[in-house]
Amino acid sequence: MKRARRRPKTLLALALALMILAWGSIALAQDSSRPKPAFATPLRDHRADESLPKSLRVGAIGGVGFPEPLSIEGMGMIDGTVALGAEFGALPSTAIAGVQTSLWALAGDVRLFPFRGAFFIGLRAGRQHVGASTTLTVPSIGSATEELALDSWFINPRLGFLWISDAGLAFGMDAGAQIPLSSSVSSTLPLSLVPSAQQIADTLGDSVIPTVDLLRLGLLL
Repeated sequence: MKRARRRPKTLLALALALMILAWGSIALAQDSSRPKPAFATPLRDHRADESLPKSLRVGAIGGVGFPEPLSIEGMGMIDGTVALGAEFGALPSTAIAGVQTSLWALAGDVRLFPFRGAFFIGLRAGRQHVGASTTLTVPSIGSATEELALDSWFINPRLGFLWISDAGLAFGMDAGAQIPLSSSVSSTLPLSLVPSAQQIADTLGDSVIPTVDLLRLGLLL
């Protein structure tokens, strides 16, 4: 009788121990399956990356100046040290000394920023077209229209400043000299008959002239 009483107690203790062991194994398995935060991995400071200068900026800049009063340029800047661009400039048809004069130019442009700031050394090179027309009146013959065109290749070294904000707003100014390399002239009448048209064309297209960009304003992103 005593042995029969002890047996249920032993089985109950064994069953209780097995239940505790099983519960502990299940709890351990659930804990191991949960994702753990990677405290050992340092968090990356994205604000530090945003404060770094952009290595490439692309955009467009417009300007007013001389000899092309209006100009527009597509530009790309690399690492804040070099800027490459393609520019179109124009002088709308304007009366100068009684001669209707127009001008347009296409050029490639490079700017070097030696101090990684606003100051730059630039060189523009391209082709320019000057058109001039006037009416010539000859007694006893009548009137005739003189059409003159002068095309030239040129280079334009210059110095200037171009400030670019963190948001990409760009503005600047520069000055230099336009140097013609070669030129060709065509005319509907002998040039000697209309010296004023020839003088204007030679001044704008076949002579060394100063260049000034009074204001450059644009956006580089």
